[in-house]
Amino acid sequence: MKKIILGLPAVLLLVSGCSKTDDFTPDAGATGEDVFKTACVKCHTPKESGYYFDLDSSMANIAAISKQVNEGSMAMPSFPKIQGETLHSLSEYVLANSKTR
Repeated sequence: MKKIILGLPAVLLLVSGCSKTDDFTPDAGATGEDVFKTACVKCHTPKESGYYFDLDSSMANIAAISKQVNEGSMAMPSFPKIQGETLHSLSEYVLANSKTR
């Protein structure tokens, strides 16, 4: 019973991003690094290895990262206003600063 009570806040925190949309709109001409450091770093900080993510091989590509950004996931809100070249640049930045498993 103690474990359930102690684990509940963690579960609620994880699920709190579920089906939410973040209305962040990148500045015109923002680089992928700019967008990441403005919109993403509040939840994603570098691991001890210096990388932000340990990506599964199925996620280690621009299309998959772009889809994740636009659609979100259970613990991550969607960012539908990040589009076009800015989305591509952000996805490249994430891929370049990730480790593939």
